[in-house]
Amino acid sequence: MTRRIGIALVATFLVALLVPAAPAVAGGGCHSGPTQGEGDTVEMKDLCFTPSNLTIDPGETVTFVNLDETTHNVGGNLWGFYGDMTRGDTLTATFDEAGTYPYACSYHPGMTGAIIVGDGTGPGSGEAAVVDAFEQAQPSPLVEVRTVTEPSSGTPVAVGWLVGAVIGVGLGFGIASLVRRNARPAA
Repeated sequence: MTRRIGIALVATFLVALLVPAAPAVAGGGCHSGPTQGEGDTVEMKDLCFTPSNLTIDPGETVTFVNLDETTHNVGGNLWGFYGDMTRGDTLTATFDEAGTYPYACSYHPGMTGAIIVGDGTGPGSGEAAVVDAFEQAQPSPLVEVRTVTEPSSGTPVAVGWLVGAVIGVGLGFGIASLVRRNARPAA
């Protein structure tokens, strides 16, 4: 009987921990592989930058738009926006010099992409850039970044954790009740 209660408690603990964390382990990035594109917009949807590789001419502007319910950001080497971008938020960046400008969402490992300006060679490749650990990158003089934020209608992350905890505790009590009922001696 004590062993069953122990198993029920461990199961309850694991459910309470894993249910709210499920979205976090989703990772990010395009699971179908990189996508190529042209134009002036990169969409953040399904935990992907689409297209993940965008080719533009020098001097053109790219707009990043978050279409997910999930919070994202767009961080590059000496350019980008490391603040929270919720559903509907946009970020525009103008790339004046040829080069390759990689970027990523710091919340979702694997959610990466690159802006290829011109032939992809030049100072944007990051060869001359040095970023100190634990410091937010400052905008590069080669990239003009402008943030336009629209009101968000997304659900706060805390609500997800609260719902997951309630479900986990409920499942735990249910399992414990079944174990206790089955452990009673027959009359």
